[in-house]
Formats: sequence, structure tokens, C-alpha cells
Amino acid sequence: MNSQQLFETFDHVTHRVSSSAASGMFLGASFATLKGLPLPQTTLSMASSFALASTASFIPERIFFRTSFYFVPRHSTTFIDSTEKLEKTRLYISHGLGGIVGGGITGGLFNGKPLSGIMLITPLMLGIAYSEIQIQEYKRKRIKELQMEQTSGGL
Repeated sequence: MNSQQLFETFDHVTHRVSSSAASGMFLGASFATLKGLPLPQTTLSMASSFALASTASFIPERIFFRTSFYFVPRHSTTFIDSTEKLEKTRLYISHGLGGIVGGGITGGLFNGKPLSGIMLITPLMLGIAYSEIQIQEYKRKRIKELQMEQTSGGL
């Protein structure tokens, strides 16, 4: 892995963990307000729990994603019809495995039941993979539209 890929991986994980921590802060503040608990303590506790759970899930996800290129190269379509389908499959598999590992770690740390963590985190990670694929497809479609506008002189 070169330094550019390492930076991209770090950036990817950092964005997801930060988003998760921000969600935890919002939910922690909402929960504290609803139950009448101390606001700063509850907010920080929930934000750190969300950050820990997302770190435990997204680091293995990125490891599985990057190592998948060693088993099936980027432009190899031996097993799957197209490169686009291969990339979607790669994302789903890496997120699913990240959810299993991260869910096991999180479930084991928080309540001593790794299976319950796996059952909670894996579907969330697969949902995140679906969202990432939808965003990528929207970006591709929008870039293609902008290129068509530019070549037809629509600007």
C-alpha cells in the first residue's frame, strides 16, 4: 500500500468515525434531555461509545477492502460480469465482514455478548455499503450529465 492509499484509508475511516461520534452526541443530548440525566456526561459517554463502535467496525472494513485487491485485482472480471458489479460486491463483502468483526468486538466489550453486537452492527454496515454505492452511482450519473451539457454547449 502506497502513501496515497494509506492517506485515503485514514481519511475514509476518520470521516465515518467523526460522523458517528457526532450522531452519538446528538442522540446522547436528546436522551439526557428526555430522561433528565446530566447533559455533558451523557452526551460525551454516548459520543465516545459511538466512536468506539464505529472504529471497531470501520478499521476492519478498510483492511478487508484493501486486502481484497490482492485476491481479486481491480480490473479482473473473471468471477463477476463487470467491473462495476465487482466493486459493488467488494464493498458489500468488506462492510459485511467489518460488521461481523466490529460487532463482535463491540458486543464483547459492552455487554459480553459478541453475537448480539454482530446482529446489531452487521446490518448497519451493510446499510452503509448500500448508501455508499448509491452515492457513487449518483456522482457518476451527475458527472456524465455535466459532461453531456458541456459537450453540447449548454453552458
